[in-house]
Amino acid sequence: MSNVFFLSLPNADIAYRLYENPLAKTDRTCLLLHGAGVAGDITYEPMLPHLTQWRWMLVPDLKGMGASFHQHGREAAVSIAELTDEVAALVAHIDWHDFDVIAYSLGGLVALNLNHRRCLQGQKSLKMALLEPASLDREDLSLLKDVRQKYRYASGLIRDTGDVELGVASFMDGVSPNRRKHPVAEATTQSRLAHRPFGFAYALDAVTDFVETMSAQPLLRESMIASSEQVFLFSGELSHEALKQHYELLSQQNTAWQHTSLSACDHSLPFQKPRQIANHINKWFAMV
Repeated sequence: MSNVFFLSLPNADIAYRLYENPLAKTDRTCLLLHGAGVAGDITYEPMLPHLTQWRWMLVPDLKGMGASFHQHGREAAVSIAELTDEVAALVAHIDWHDFDVIAYSLGGLVALNLNHRRCLQGQKSLKMALLEPASLDREDLSLLKDVRQKYRYASGLIRDTGDVELGVASFMDGVSPNRRKHPVAEATTQSRLAHRPFGFAYALDAVTDFVETMSAQPLLRESMIASSEQVFLFSGELSHEALKQHYELLSQQNTAWQHTSLSACDHSLPFQKPRQIANHINKWFAMV
């Protein structure tokens, strides 16, 4: 465990943890971004003891999730732009200029957007390991836009009806339709995502809004991909075939991209095989 620190910004209070590994093989630093609805420590603490490449690892809670809130503690809509701004402000606050990234789902989209911005500003491209990052789950943007409507429906159920259980179940059926529905695993996922249900719903909508922008401006995603020079993509073997096909295509089209699919995993892969993912990540980041 690590102490929780807070960065107060004009529109948010961002919680973060900074982990030190004195036995690390390098003095490098790494930013770890979680997915929609589940705090950073819950997502990454099972993985952190197995990561060997970084002396310092920064794990924030994105606004609306974990211990991070809008000003005055309210729940409200968020955007990918806002979340990216806040992560950039946090990185600047701790005075990091060159760092690696591990990011999952929603966090993967924030990482791609952060890297894109940095490259537009003339900064070095970040080396990233992305676990089923939002916005890359289909090659066809119009199809991806249609897929996102399932998540818009799930978020609406949570906010408009207050039926958190039904909304979370709808999300899970959309993102992991082929998952193995073990009662304990289902209940655990439900519990995680119901902790801040409105924050979770607003995070889903933030991704959907961004995908709709991408659909209207296809060059945006192309530019984000092009600026991401070194990326390791993880997918779950049980995830949608179109997602895995797109990851394979991206790894073929981009010289320094790599893709691996983890057996018996669905979209919840960081919770399912944290040690195996860490081993892959260690090897990937050990390569110069």
